[in-house]
Amino acid sequence: MEVENIVYPDYEGGSLYNLSQSIMQNLGIQTRHPGIKDIPLDGKRLSVVLIDGFGYNAGKRAGIIKEDDPFITSVFPSITTTALITLMSGQMPGEHCVLGGTTFVKKFGTVIDNFRYSPVYSSGRDSLKSIMSMKEAYQVENIIERASESGKKCAIISPDFIKNSELTTITNSSSGTHFHYYHLWDALDYYRKALEGDFDFVYLYIPFADKLSHLYGPYSEPNLEALRNIVGSIESIANEYSNKFRVVITADHGHVEAGKVYQMGENLQVSSSFSIPPFGSTRSIFFSGNGTLLDALKAEMPGLQIFDNSRQNFKKLLGSYEGHKKSSFDYIGVPINTDSYFYPGSLDEGNTTYFKGRHGGLHPDEMMIPLIIIE
Repeated sequence: MEVENIVYPDYEGGSLYNLSQSIMQNLGIQTRHPGIKDIPLDGKRLSVVLIDGFGYNAGKRAGIIKEDDPFITSVFPSITTTALITLMSGQMPGEHCVLGGTTFVKKFGTVIDNFRYSPVYSSGRDSLKSIMSMKEAYQVENIIERASESGKKCAIISPDFIKNSELTTITNSSSGTHFHYYHLWDALDYYRKALEGDFDFVYLYIPFADKLSHLYGPYSEPNLEALRNIVGSIESIANEYSNKFRVVITADHGHVEAGKVYQMGENLQVSSSFSIPPFGSTRSIFFSGNGTLLDALKAEMPGLQIFDNSRQNFKKLLGSYEGHKKSSFDYIGVPINTDSYFYPGSLDEGNTTYFKGRHGGLHPDEMMIPLIIIE
């Protein structure tokens, strides 16, 4: 069954993945797929500002985006880990295979928490680092690293609280010049100084709208006002340096207003069919199980659209079939509404059932993201 209220990733030229190709082209790195057609190769330097959780439709509600302004799509799953690694690696989700907050990794034979880079049923952070790096485990490439090797100068501006983790070695890189900030105000100061400097590429990551969307909802006034202030501040700075840099403001995903919460562990018919715990995110669920699993999902969870692990569905959702070498699953469940699906340990996301905004699926509110270009 195909559902109308679904937006698939546009890997042919209109997604966050294609923005990564534009970054590579701008830095003189060979690409395999087209970049964003609205970002020409004319010698002007490029800066990307990624506002976490900045949905296109929320931008319209805030008055930042006009009705006919362009947009691109996120990737699938539309969650920060997958999206940022796609942007900074130039690899499709089906290639790097970081499938949301958690992923079953064949090399380890278990489901790992991608934020902590540790098995989901363990404590601590980066406990798998002693076995192999996250970059090695997922065989992730990195645009900043490749650009630095060829002599390009790149600036990465990100929050202090996410530095020094295995995840940030592939979302932000361990190469380039890094600036770590504490609040929006010092982030803007670092951004201005970076644009003044002798950098070939400047990347600024801002997480604040994502947190507000989760806590208050994507269309709440605290989030809309934050978006107006953040985008307005970036535009003001970008206009000062428009003769030197082309600035692209975009996001990793948007948010839906959270619907019902389903605890899959409480449904014996479904949970008894699992061969490994479900993984991914609460709105993009990867299932593995015995012969009764599909029937159980259809009977007990009709709010999920179920995709099997065919090559066609890999390409439609993840862009590439390479991921089957790194992970394993039989089905992908995507909510056709705004509901979320939890499972103890592997899909609890810190017990965030109280969130008013969620993301990870294929709803227009989470898949459509802005493409604001300041020249």
